[in-house]
Parts: sequence; C-alpha cells; structure tokens
Amino acid sequence: MKIYLDFDGTVVEHYFPEIGAENPNAIQVIARLQSAGHDIVLNTYRADIDQKHVKEALDYIHSFEEIQQPIEKFLSEKLEPRSFDLEVAKECNQLYLDDIAEGIPMRRNIVLEFGMMVDWIALE
Repeated sequence: MKIYLDFDGTVVEHYFPEIGAENPNAIQVIARLQSAGHDIVLNTYRADIDQKHVKEALDYIHSFEEIQQPIEKFLSEKLEPRSFDLEVAKECNQLYLDDIAEGIPMRRNIVLEFGMMVDWIALE
C-alpha cells in the first residue's frame, strides 16, 4: 500500500519552522509499516515552502535507528489527504496519515500547551 505521511502534527508536534517534539509511537509504527513492505511517501506542507525544510523532516525521521530503510520519496507539493478510513484505503491501496485527514485519531500535544497531533497509539 502507498502511505502518504505528513510530518508536522503527525510525526512531530507542530512547531514549524523548527522540528516539534516527537509524537509518541510515530517512529515505531512507521518502521513497522516499512517492514511490512508499504511504500511510504512524505507528503508535507514543508515541500510547498522549500526543499531545505523537506530535508530537515527526512533527516529527523532517518535519525532514529528503528528506521531501517530511508524514506526516499516525497512530493514537491502537498496532496490534500482523503478522510481516514481503513476500508477505503485498502480498496484504493492508498492511506493518508495526516493530522488534517478527517477521522484520523488525534491527541493533545505533549510539550506545547495547545494543539493536537495524530494519536499513533490509537492508530496501532
């Protein structure tokens, strides 16, 4: 399955242009998805700004030893995510892991006092 992975608000808390705090369990689930053979594509608004910000996101993800294979694919412009629905994702062979995907489980930020991010514990 092709998985379009957002970064800010999904892998980390929103703190752009900096890298936000790690979102618990995100890296571990991403590593398991890779191990299961899924094709992960970085799909982030950072690409709409410049490649430097995309590289920072990829470098962050690759800095974790759990990530055995680098994510080499990214989009030059963010695709708007579809609603989070695993049955539809299976039919289309595409899944959007993105904090703006309608229906995706969310949790409060941990470090920042405001805002929400994807709940990877609920996703698993």
